[in-house]
Amino acid sequence: MIKTLNPETSNVVSENNKTEFTLFDADLTKKAAAIMRAMNHKLRHTILTFIDNAGSTNVTAIYKALNIEQSVASQHLAIMRRAKIVIATRTGKQILYSVNHDRINLYMNKVKEILA
Repeated sequence: MIKTLNPETSNVVSENNKTEFTLFDADLTKKAAAIMRAMNHKLRHTILTFIDNAGSTNVTAIYKALNIEQSVASQHLAIMRRAKIVIATRTGKQILYSVNHDRINLYMNKVKEILA
């Protein structure tokens, strides 16, 4: 069955022109929730602050400075990369992380807009 989205109403219209009402896009909601979870975590906030103060840094500096396991730091960095709140740049064999201020500002402005 072929389905199209009516952009004016956000309803799905099937090939037999029967309208299926949708309140929201579940996939989009999951992605937005993942972004907010990535930003709303105490250790990730600490990692972001450390990266921001350093300008850019690698995972070794992060886990040593914060006294956490390397795997923990890597897992949190992966979550932040998926949310695009950190930028990973490969330099030779190492990956340097920096804070994506533009993306964080975009997210925060959208949150403020929603909550207004």
